[in-house]
Amino acid sequence: MEQLVLSNTLPTHNLPKAAGEAPVLKIFRFKNSPEPKTQTTGLLPVTPLPTNTPHRHSYYEILFFEEGQGFHEVDFRTYPVSAPSVHFLPPGKVHLLTPTADCRGYIVAFSEGFYSFYGTPQSLPLSQVPFFQTGLHEPVLSLPEETKKYFQHMLENMVGDFLENSTDNSAVLGSYLHIFLQKCQRLAARQTEVRTQSPAPTSDLTGRFREMVEKNFREMHEVQQYAAALDVSPDYLSKTIKKHVGVSAGEYILDKLLLEAKRLLVFTQLSSKEISYHIHIEDPSYFGRIFKRKTGLTPNEYRVSVRKSASH
Repeated sequence: MEQLVLSNTLPTHNLPKAAGEAPVLKIFRFKNSPEPKTQTTGLLPVTPLPTNTPHRHSYYEILFFEEGQGFHEVDFRTYPVSAPSVHFLPPGKVHLLTPTADCRGYIVAFSEGFYSFYGTPQSLPLSQVPFFQTGLHEPVLSLPEETKKYFQHMLENMVGDFLENSTDNSAVLGSYLHIFLQKCQRLAARQTEVRTQSPAPTSDLTGRFREMVEKNFREMHEVQQYAAALDVSPDYLSKTIKKHVGVSAGEYILDKLLLEAKRLLVFTQLSSKEISYHIHIEDPSYFGRIFKRKTGLTPNEYRVSVRKSASH
């Protein structure tokens, strides 16, 4: 495995701002992708961001693989890339795409504001779109060959409108995005029905809680804080989260904190003490105790263990 260049920061990529701070959607080709099949696709830019080291985004990404193979690492889990397929990535996840064969397809990058602004009253909030509910649903959708062409044509049309670079096309691109996600959800539901009975739907409160934790877990550690913001009692919130997620609200918050700590331990040179302060735990010894209670290792033992296994 290639040696990681470590620093005291974990790269976070942002979408470039549009004129007038309008919500943004961008479409790119994969780096080292084969020769485009159509003239229109050839005009599409290759992703300009440095993606050869672990990084995260402040936006959502959909990766559509027409061709190619490899591995997609997301927060210490590895998903094989096997075309045709779609991979979904919410903000904040540390990921790295490692192709073993050139990948052809599209990367659709968009902000939460874009999705919401061009949505409809019937549109699910992004926090409730199954593919972005990490821990509850797999972020990968395999496509049958007969379905591949449907998505190819949709994205080719989407690319054509995107390349016109007209603000008037933003609503059209928003409609494509919503249709794309709805079709993916229908396909996933059919595949789930074949394998097993569908799980119980996630409550709206659970979705709002998960979204709030994702944005505030570094500063807000107490269930009472989230319960007050969501206008419910702490007990009711914990029981609801336990029912739909399988862990209590407090454990869910703690798991988020420790996942962030693991990211920083593996991908930066920050000390355990600095990481404790980064996630707003003012007592580094308390941070060390809860980390060992949850993982069985001290923070430094975890760092050495994961880096050693990654180097083999």
